[in-house]
Amino acid sequence: MLKSLWPLLLGAVIAGTTVWVYEPGQQAAGIGLPAKRKKEHHPTDFFSAPVNGPVMLTGTCGELRPNHFHAGLDIDGITGNPILAAADGYIEKIKVDASGYGNVLYLKHPNGYSTLYAHLDRFSAEIQKFVKAKQYEMERFELELTPPETMFPVKKGQQIGYLGNTGGSQGPHLHFEIRSPGGYAVNPLLCGIKVADNLAPDIRDMKVYFLNNKREVLGSKVFPINKDKTGKIGLEGDTVRIGGSTIGFGVKTYDRSNLRRNDNGVYAVALYTNDQLAFQWTADEFDFDDTRYLNAHIDYPTRQRYGAWFHRCFALPGNFLANYTRTESMGAITLDPQIPTKITLKVSDALGNYSTLNFWALKDLTAMESFMSPPYLFLFPFDQENHLDMDGLSLTLPVGTLYESVQMQYLMSVDSSSNDLYSPMHHLHDERTPIHKQFDIKIKPTSLPENLRSKAIIANCNSGRPDNCGGVWQGEWLSAKTRSFGDYCIMADTIAPRISPVVFTKDMRRKQSMSFRIMDNFAVAGLANNLTYRGTIDGKWVLFEYDKKRNRITYTFDEHVGKGEHNVRIIVRDDRGNEGVYTGTFIK
Repeated sequence: MLKSLWPLLLGAVIAGTTVWVYEPGQQAAGIGLPAKRKKEHHPTDFFSAPVNGPVMLTGTCGELRPNHFHAGLDIDGITGNPILAAADGYIEKIKVDASGYGNVLYLKHPNGYSTLYAHLDRFSAEIQKFVKAKQYEMERFELELTPPETMFPVKKGQQIGYLGNTGGSQGPHLHFEIRSPGGYAVNPLLCGIKVADNLAPDIRDMKVYFLNNKREVLGSKVFPINKDKTGKIGLEGDTVRIGGSTIGFGVKTYDRSNLRRNDNGVYAVALYTNDQLAFQWTADEFDFDDTRYLNAHIDYPTRQRYGAWFHRCFALPGNFLANYTRTESMGAITLDPQIPTKITLKVSDALGNYSTLNFWALKDLTAMESFMSPPYLFLFPFDQENHLDMDGLSLTLPVGTLYESVQMQYLMSVDSSSNDLYSPMHHLHDERTPIHKQFDIKIKPTSLPENLRSKAIIANCNSGRPDNCGGVWQGEWLSAKTRSFGDYCIMADTIAPRISPVVFTKDMRRKQSMSFRIMDNFAVAGLANNLTYRGTIDGKWVLFEYDKKRNRITYTFDEHVGKGEHNVRIIVRDDRGNEGVYTGTFIK
């Protein structure tokens, strides 16, 4: 169905086609300057490792992840390994989540810092007993608890849980964070957590970006580097000619450590021009409110299209991440056709190991790059609120939604062969354009029966199958919030979630647990609600634990089910109120 949505284009208005040619220009003052934040002096002898034995990293603090910077260390291990308190303190918060951090503990320490231990298989016995009692009291699996300070005091090195793979984890490990009194995620490698590492980061690839005088990207191209047999990197010749007046660079780089040679994130990326600092990003601490600026820090279109992670060595004008050192140019380099500019790229890890690349750059007047934009409707400035009002579609993008100005493209198409769509398909710009904030989208239906009004959703069709973004009626318009451009339409969700047995038979006397897979016809996005469920045995609620990444709920037999014949009933409800029901009888 989705492949046939493009053929008919209705009412596409072309407001302009722009050809950009380089002209020398001054950098616009005050654009994209990071917030100034006073750096805290973090303790280096207060915390100990949260695991026994050597710390082997599968992820570092500041590592590039989808939509966020990684906020801590991922420490390799085997499910069931003991997890230890990194310092004296008390259990401040306990959370159980089907996704995200899974089973997680937050410890508060006397110096005002906190530590976090995520993806735990289970908590220590006393804490686990307390959590399970609360789950039965509240009749819910997911919960967040804040016990009194005196309930669970802990000593440094005391076991508080077991390493696991719960939540959004893709393999057994401990996600460990240290948070400052100000609430920032602090790199644990700056706080005395020891890792065996004398290996320098690896610089693998580079790109050059052609910029306007606001540090907005006009285009880019691969910037080839060479590596000899010894691993030393360099260029063909020490001077490169680049057909641009104002440029920036991007680098693909990874760190390694001695005990586990997987690719990890680096600690710092710095760019010098003529031996003066022009740009620096440092993974020392992160503000959770700002972590989505990752999508401006990386080459987002390249990541979306090819899966490659490039650090930009310049700041887009709408990027206000506080992890940059404030410089006059913020990484934008003005080239001269006669006088070469010395370029030095330095990539470091948190233990002081580093790699550098040095070369000279000249402006090439004989091969100046030019860039043609595709037809577009409106110019959406990054520093303004923007609106788009078309026939049957309305958008409102608040200030701070965009990282650079967007030449907004829009098309509308109709698929007359499909009975699943209740509006035209609205093609909003390009899904490879990063979005920082949720923005409002409203669509007016064209053929929605009255009996489906309560089941109507705004669907995002970027991934090849529709995602449910939810929807609230505002008069004749269906409204939702989203965080991406792409293809949107109105659909209706009338199909109940599916429930299928995984471990369940008539005779359960030799089974330790029962489990079921729960699935829906739509994935959810935006502010749409995830699946909710309720499981009972003989009419009484029992604890079915939800592993969202496997779409599985599991009840482990306990004191709540005795010997004999029993009836199980599971109800699963989706965002539009459709309910799936499973009932069965078993002997225990």
